[in-house]
Amino acid sequence: MDPNEIDAEQILADVAGALVERETGRSQSYASEVREVEDITYLMPGVWQSIVNSLTSLDQSLAPHDEFVVGEPEGAGPSRRVKDSLKDLVRKSIFWYVNPIVAQLHRVQAASSRALHDIADEVKTIDDQLEVMQREDLHGRLRALETEMFGERIARLERASRSGQGQPAAAEAAQPGKAPAPVSDGAPFRFDYFWFEGIHRGDRNMIKTRQRQYLEFFGGCSNVLDIGCGRGEFIELLSENGIGGYGVEIEADAVKLSVEAGLDVRQADAFEHLAGLDDDSLDGIFLSQVAEHLTPAQLVELVGLAYRKMKQGANIVIETPNPQCLLIFASFFYADLSHVQPVHPETMKFLLTSAGFKDADIKLTNPVPRNMRLGKITVPDRLPGETWVDELNANVEKLNSVLFGYLDYAAVARK
Repeated sequence: MDPNEIDAEQILADVAGALVERETGRSQSYASEVREVEDITYLMPGVWQSIVNSLTSLDQSLAPHDEFVVGEPEGAGPSRRVKDSLKDLVRKSIFWYVNPIVAQLHRVQAASSRALHDIADEVKTIDDQLEVMQREDLHGRLRALETEMFGERIARLERASRSGQGQPAAAEAAQPGKAPAPVSDGAPFRFDYFWFEGIHRGDRNMIKTRQRQYLEFFGGCSNVLDIGCGRGEFIELLSENGIGGYGVEIEADAVKLSVEAGLDVRQADAFEHLAGLDDDSLDGIFLSQVAEHLTPAQLVELVGLAYRKMKQGANIVIETPNPQCLLIFASFFYADLSHVQPVHPETMKFLLTSAGFKDADIKLTNPVPRNMRLGKITVPDRLPGETWVDELNANVEKLNSVLFGYLDYAAVARK
């Protein structure tokens, strides 16, 4: 076929007629002899892959003619011109159909992008409103907590009165920084640590919720020791889940409160209690918010004693504030006068490994709430190659990891 005889406009008209026939079902007439209706059905909607296949077949069918082109520059022979003309014809034929689809996809993408930004703005607004509500409710919750702690303090005085004491146990006064407040005008002022801890530590349900994650390390145990058990939240969790255990606590009021709740909590010094136990007798040890109250020498001694008293295969869990989150120093760590120093997680891990424990690992817990973290920015319609937004958000993420990461960590190891 002479390429000069190809009527491109007529072919385009025939293709348009074929599409009309496909969509309406009404028969059309075709003047072009280059391609019949059944030969251009691959141009119909919804068969894009057929277009690709047809173009590939066209290349393959015309390739043999190229091999016999001799003495002509590449692209100058009749076969090459026919091939190029047909390919150009196909491109023009499908352009009028494909281009509106592409334009529609662009419109859908733009509309979706706007909708996502609107949703993000709405979520941010709701989050800001919740934060305001939480701040407004903070004073109410604090008053309720102070009322609860005041009730506990009254109960403590009643227990002391029933036991014939004018003030809480004298043994309590011997603990530096943990003596109760005075109960008579003539008594010296003493720091009421039980009341202080009750206000700043949080309510029982919150503590139990946070500590529930540690139950997995004591499943099936019958003799777990909670050192410094406070009000006995973890002992209560153990009992509720069929795990045997007990706690030791130096604070007399906390012990009395736990005993009245039916929990096995004993007033004892942790070092003296551990030293008096048989070796290999405990099948688990738990310490929550205790390590930061110890000097380095005391912490080393405690870990060594724990290793001696635990059975083979038993787990130890030590939860303590995370110094890699700098927010703890600006919030609560130095509010507690009995805190000695934070313990770096890698130091704790090394200490456990050095004592003989295996598989020492660090679990980050208690993340800073999202509304307290630095927020990333979004810029719609960024220009190609514009990277400053990604760089800024990367720096924001770095700051969040240092300033607003996880408030606590738990060092977990196995004997």
